[in-house]
Amino acid sequence: MLKIYNTENLIAERKARIKTVSAPLFAGTMFANKQDQSGPVQVYNSAKQASEIVTEMEEIRHSVVSNAAQAPSSAVVDAFFGKFFIDVTRRAMEAPDVTSLIAQEATNFEFPETVNLRDLIPFRGKMGVVSGANDGVNLIEQNTGNVETVTMGIKAVGWKDSIKNLLFNKFFTMDKVVQAAVDADTDARNAATVGLIVAATYVASQQQAAIATAGLTYDEKMYETLLAAWKKLVALKDPKTSRKIAAPRVAILCNSADSWSIQNVMAGQLNGNGSSARTNNRPGLPIGTLIEYDHGINDGFTIGKEIVSFPGVTAGKAYIFVPGVMIVANKRPLTMETGRGSVLELSTEERAWYRIQGEYSKDFLGSSYPGTALGASFGYIIEVTLPT
Repeated sequence: MLKIYNTENLIAERKARIKTVSAPLFAGTMFANKQDQSGPVQVYNSAKQASEIVTEMEEIRHSVVSNAAQAPSSAVVDAFFGKFFIDVTRRAMEAPDVTSLIAQEATNFEFPETVNLRDLIPFRGKMGVVSGANDGVNLIEQNTGNVETVTMGIKAVGWKDSIKNLLFNKFFTMDKVVQAAVDADTDARNAATVGLIVAATYVASQQQAAIATAGLTYDEKMYETLLAAWKKLVALKDPKTSRKIAAPRVAILCNSADSWSIQNVMAGQLNGNGSSARTNNRPGLPIGTLIEYDHGINDGFTIGKEIVSFPGVTAGKAYIFVPGVMIVANKRPLTMETGRGSVLELSTEERAWYRIQGEYSKDFLGSSYPGTALGASFGYIIEVTLPT
């Protein structure tokens, strides 16, 4: 069955997975948090709805940042930050983040700044015949010959409250701040996968032109184009072994303007030009997942003095690929640092959110990876020009 992922049902599916929210909290100072190798303390919440958490957060925040006669207790402050982390984590889990649909993710709080690729890919071994009389056996290799690495990068966004905002902005809620932080993180995450895919320059062996054979209906042209792209994909070679790639699952990434036309032919039930199904229907296409991605959440908005750009798939283009070949290594999920602000700036509180991750796409892009010397027909992705 074809799985369709647009923004709406992607959010619904991710939201449905939330049974117990697990939010990472790091003990100690900001410096200790970054250096801590023991991993996070987990904060759980399974009973309360998001709206209840937001209401409690606002109540506690007011007592924390206002000039109350009696300062809030440490228990109250801890409760506030616990709920804050829960809410941020919940929203991050509900965000339209397509990373897991495209890449293989590995999370380890103890990752160094540079991670050896051999630690992220499968080990290999070969069974050998032995006598059983104390002779040696073949050992599993941990890809020790692979010297490629994944470099971790830090991306962050911050927010600063002000006395003016606290006193006069009656429409302010921390809910809006949390959502903005999560949206910024989602855009950065998707830019590392979809953004990389749409920005790449593909060589001829990883391109499929639209089939425009005379006499074919639009559905037949679409079907033949996607089938040709799939055949081209499974004929590609793995950059490490030079063998034909394995394609246990195949996905297609497209613009929402084209998804209906693509879905319409996936089962092989081809229509005439506006008429009923024809008698020469075809087998269903071997593509299991369709992902819509038009642009990032903040694409085209002016933030500060910059018009930010998070482009997606252009209408008329599509990308057929094998999921899980691109690698995303996570050292920290979306994590918050907080402080009480600056008295001299009349800043009542300050927050910053950061994520630490690295990406590896060399095998995925193959012959289209910038600067590669592989030659033609390597990789796990085909750029498709759709018919008109």
